[in-house]
Amino acid sequence: MALSLAALFLAPLLTMLVIGFLLFHENQGPFEIDEQVEARLLSDVERWDDPDWTAELSDWLAEEHVDIVLVEDGQEIFRTSDEPLEGTSDNARRVRRIEVPDSDPPRFVYIYSDPLDGPPEELREWFVPVALIGALLLALGGIAWFLRRSIIDPLTATSDAARRVAAGELDISLPSSRVREVADLNEAFMAMSEALKASLERQASLEQERRMFISAIVHDLRTPLFSLRGSLEGLATGVADSPEKRTRYIAVAQDKAAALERLIADLFAFTRLEYLEETPDRTPIQLASFLPGIAEGLRPRADAKGVRLTLDTPASPLTIDADAHMLTRAIENLLDNALRHTPEGGTVQLAWRRTATQTEIAVSDTGPGIPEQDLPHIFDPLYRGEASRNRKTGGAGLGLTIARRIVAAHDGQLTARNDPTGATFIITLPAQDGDVASS
Repeated sequence: MALSLAALFLAPLLTMLVIGFLLFHENQGPFEIDEQVEARLLSDVERWDDPDWTAELSDWLAEEHVDIVLVEDGQEIFRTSDEPLEGTSDNARRVRRIEVPDSDPPRFVYIYSDPLDGPPEELREWFVPVALIGALLLALGGIAWFLRRSIIDPLTATSDAARRVAAGELDISLPSSRVREVADLNEAFMAMSEALKASLERQASLEQERRMFISAIVHDLRTPLFSLRGSLEGLATGVADSPEKRTRYIAVAQDKAAALERLIADLFAFTRLEYLEETPDRTPIQLASFLPGIAEGLRPRADAKGVRLTLDTPASPLTIDADAHMLTRAIENLLDNALRHTPEGGTVQLAWRRTATQTEIAVSDTGPGIPEQDLPHIFDPLYRGEASRNRKTGGAGLGLTIARRIVAAHDGQLTARNDPTGATFIITLPAQDGDVASS
């Protein structure tokens, strides 16, 4: 921008100065001729009375439109023209009087040359200031035009765009500018507008997801509550009028209370991970003692359902830095999911191993697997595939989501795949230094 302004300011000024120089330079020619005549006359003073020399001099002076008068001791001894040399008042000729140095008797030369061509004296007197003022005005006009086109108009458009954005209109466009600072400002403003638009779209999406989440939670809470209330009312009103009925009603009430407890625990864990951004309290964990303890806690459920719960333990010890409580919750959710989807007589396996750069914890089952259309969505909050909507498998649709959030908080990944015998969920965590890789 500085170079552009300097060019706009200097170009008219330099143009005017060049024109003035050329205009007045044309009038320096006669003075150069006067100097040549003076030099020739003073170099040949002894030949002033030589007819050949004066004839040659007269021819040369006639070509240059110059006349002279030679004076010695007050008397003219030679002149190039018998006509009056002063000229008229409207066309006066310039005259110079030159004294011959050290001449005795004294000698003088009068040189008459044509008047100056070009502008008159009055023009020469006011041309320079007028030219400077004109150049300044042109420069100021050019600067004003440049500022308006490159700065004022783009900034005005940016100001209008800001008001439109404030009013909620985010589809805006801004003109380009050759001024880098203004172009950077417009680019940053457009980036801000795009980011704001994306943020609002994300906010709308989150709001829609929140509404669906609340609706699903209300539905999940209402179902066991209705069953629990019905069982308690049956007991209170005497509908359960036999020991067998009372036992059955009490079992239903206990089962629904346990379901409510699991649902509330899942909601609490999900809220802490999703909205409170709970961070792991990492400590070294020996997987050889940690994972079997989790499996033993779920073994009664597996035995009650007739499912074998097995462990695949590597020969080398493995250590990870993790939050024991959070990681326990993630693995319990995976084992619970596997037990719910594995039929009687099936197997659920918990295995772990160290690869070259990672530690893997895998939970496999011999259930029906995950439908292909459900596989991309099984970690979405409250998602249930069509095969599990009948509530027989239980759960609120948050267990896998919570497990993935916990693993992500540990800088790891949780993935799922279908195997020929069922489904497998794999937790991948960064390996600790000093662990030995095993296959």
